[in-house]
Amino acid sequence: MKKLLLPVLFILLPFYLFSINISVRIYESDSIKNILLAPQSGSYLLIADGKLIDTITTANVFEIKDKDSLLVLRSLKGELGKFNSIQLKECRPDCSFNIKISLERTIRLYNDNIQISNTGGYLKMINMVELEHYIAGVVECEGGYNKSTEFYKAQAIICRTYALNNLAKHLGEYYELCDAVHCQVYKGMGDIPAITEAVESTKGLVIADSLKHLIDAAYFSNCGGYTLNSEDVWGRRFSYLHAVKDTFCMNQLHARWEKLFTLPDWNNYLDKKESALTKTDTRGEAYWDSIPEEKRVYLYDKGYLIPLKDIRMDLNLHSTYFKVIKKDNVITLRGRGNGHRVGFCQEGAMRMGQLGYTYLQILNFYYQGIQVTNYSALPLQAY
Repeated sequence: MKKLLLPVLFILLPFYLFSINISVRIYESDSIKNILLAPQSGSYLLIADGKLIDTITTANVFEIKDKDSLLVLRSLKGELGKFNSIQLKECRPDCSFNIKISLERTIRLYNDNIQISNTGGYLKMINMVELEHYIAGVVECEGGYNKSTEFYKAQAIICRTYALNNLAKHLGEYYELCDAVHCQVYKGMGDIPAITEAVESTKGLVIADSLKHLIDAAYFSNCGGYTLNSEDVWGRRFSYLHAVKDTFCMNQLHARWEKLFTLPDWNNYLDKKESALTKTDTRGEAYWDSIPEEKRVYLYDKGYLIPLKDIRMDLNLHSTYFKVIKKDNVITLRGRGNGHRVGFCQEGAMRMGQLGYTYLQILNFYYQGIQVTNYSALPLQAY
C-alpha cells in the first residue's frame, strides 16, 4: 500500500492540507496505436523525453501514434518528432484534457496530467490525477445517474477507501490503479453535479476497522436479498464483512435472472467438474437441503460439492445464488442478485437512500463495526 512521504518538518500537519495524486492507467484493456490529444481547459506544458516542447492551450490538437516502438508527435502544423515518452503537465491546478481514439466517435475528458509511453507497440497512457477528481469519475461509472445524494456519499467513501487501500495493485507495472473492473471502472472526469457535490462533501472520508486500518471496501451490484461472509467466498474472514439479510434490493433491476441449458450440456459440465473432485459421502443430500439456499457456497451433486463461485465463473452467471430446475430436457438456473455478494450491495443502498437513510446508516448496515473518518486521522501504516 502506498504511504505518503512527507518532509520531517511537516509530519505533524494534517494530511488533508496536501493533495494526493495517484497514477491510473487509462484504456488499460484496449490496444491503442493512435490518439488525438488536446487541452480542454487551462494550459499545459508539452514535454517530450523530459524536454519542454511548448506551452499549449485549448487551441492545440496533437496526434500521437506508434511507429517502430516510438511515439510520433504531430501538431496541426506537422510532425514534431519521435519520442519515447510524451507528457502533458498542467500549469495550474484543475486543468483538463480530452482524448479521442482515432477510430471512435467518443471523446473522453480527464482531469490533471497524462504521461504516454510505448509498450509492446501500443500506447500506454497514465492519468496522473488528484484523488478527489478520480473518485468523482469512479462514482459516476460505478454508481450511475439519478441516484440519491446519500447513496452517492456512501459510494464516494467506499471508492476512496478502495483506492487508497489498493495503491500497490499495479506497482510492478509502474502505476497504481487501472481503469477497468480489476480495480474500479474509471472513464474520466465526473460531470454529474450531484456526484461532484457528494465527493466534495465527503472529501477525505474513508472507512476503517476497529484497529484504524482501511477496510477491504468490497461492493457489488445486487445481493438478491442476502450478502455473504467474506470467508465463505474468499476463504478469509474480515470482521466487518458479515452476511446480512437485505430486503432493500429485492425489487431492483438486477435482483433476479435466469439462464437455460440443455440437459446433456448441463450433465456434461457437471461430469467434467466432478472428475477433478473427491466424492464426499459424509455430506449427503439431506445435509445439503438443510442449508438455506441463500447461504450455500457449494452445489451438491451425486455426493460431490462443486464451489458455486467456480460455476459462476465457468458459466458466466450473474451470481452464485441460484436454484437448479429440471423440466423435460431443459435445465433452468433461476438466480437472484448480481455480483460476488460480499460487502456493499449497491442497489440495496440506492433504495435505502430513496427511503431517507443517511450515508452513515447505509455504510453501517453493510459493513459491521466500522468507523468513518478522515484518512488524515489514520496512522501512516494504515494506508
